[in-house]
Amino acid sequence: MNFQIFPNWFKKVGLTIFILFSILTAGDPIMDGLNLVAEGTHHYFRDLYGNKLYSVFYILPTLGLLLYFFSKEKTEDDFIRLLRLQSYQITVIIFLLVAVITYIVNPKVQLSLDLWLSLFIMLHLIIFSIKKKSVLDL
Repeated sequence: MNFQIFPNWFKKVGLTIFILFSILTAGDPIMDGLNLVAEGTHHYFRDLYGNKLYSVFYILPTLGLLLYFFSKEKTEDDFIRLLRLQSYQITVIIFLLVAVITYIVNPKVQLSLDLWLSLFIMLHLIIFSIKKKSVLDL
């Protein structure tokens, strides 16, 4: 599972892109909440940036996570690759269980692909960091 194609400094770039564009795309729901109106009532940022540019903003947080995901660790060795593989396997199993349970509970639930991908990558990164920290603490 040696698929890290970016150097370590891309982690900072990916994290910056993820945080920045997550805040920008969350702007409209936050503003609706602050004004105590139903979500989707007003389009402050969508009107400011335009529909096409705003729809691109929804893709960029996922691309930022992908940059982070495909970046090397500072010390990349076989043990880190093994931890990545184990984290990936656990993440796939969890997401399969969540998908099956979600479908059983309510088959009409529809979530966008960028949401599923972002959640998948975030869960993988969380599991990887927990496994890495627990091993390094030993």
